[in-house]
Amino acid sequence: MKLILICAVALVALCLFDFFSGKRKKSRATKQKADLSHISLDVNSHEEYDARMKELEASECCGAHDVCEKEQMIRALRQKIEYFNDEELDAYQGISEDAYTDDQIEEFREVLYTMQTNEIEDWLKSLSLRGVALPILLKDEACQLVADGRVRNLEVKG
Repeated sequence: MKLILICAVALVALCLFDFFSGKRKKSRATKQKADLSHISLDVNSHEEYDARMKELEASECCGAHDVCEKEQMIRALRQKIEYFNDEELDAYQGISEDAYTDDQIEEFREVLYTMQTNEIEDWLKSLSLRGVALPILLKDEACQLVADGRVRNLEVKG
């Protein structure tokens, strides 16, 4: 009977330890997220890029690599922004996907339909890295064009 009681107490102690160590990790991850909020991904020069990378690499790791904001920011900074003769779309940085006028949507549509289907995914990544949201009305069209391009690629390979 004493053995069962000792095992039960040990199990409760182990559960409490696990619970509190998990809380501490979450707290540290939240602190890390708050510490990175001041770091911008907008980079206009090579010097700014180097400064941002040093700042990110010097920040403490939270240990949650799958969802780590630091890791995502470093990946985003390492990705080179590629333009597709669409520099004029940078004027729409920060505009919500559902706030575009019909004329603005047509500007996006014109760029979308003048590119090769194999370039569309890269163009969408480029828009995202530049802080330009694709108008919500074009998202389905863009996804359909990407899917059609993949089907064509499979047919050619097959």
